[in-house]
Amino acid sequence: MSIDIDALFNKEAFKSIDPERLAIFKQFAREIEGKNIMEVIGVYMKFSQSLPKGKPLTNEEKTAIIQSVGESLPASEQGKFQAVVKILEKL
Repeated sequence: MSIDIDALFNKEAFKSIDPERLAIFKQFAREIEGKNIMEVIGVYMKFSQSLPKGKPLTNEEKTAIIQSVGESLPASEQGKFQAVVKILEKL
């Protein structure tokens, strides 16, 4: 399943994001293409470390990324992804 990067980042949630950060988000979306849930988590961990220091993700950015990634995964992986997200939110 191919991710339509343009459609993914044309969502309203991404309209107010700094262009530098948006470029990082787009790279993240490209890197998760075809990956299973465990690989997506590894890419996410790397992704979160690549953001500029002193500028953590806002709640809106986190929500947009989580929703977009979840929607881009095969239906069989979406439930697993949401379960992992809930675990990570508690850390």
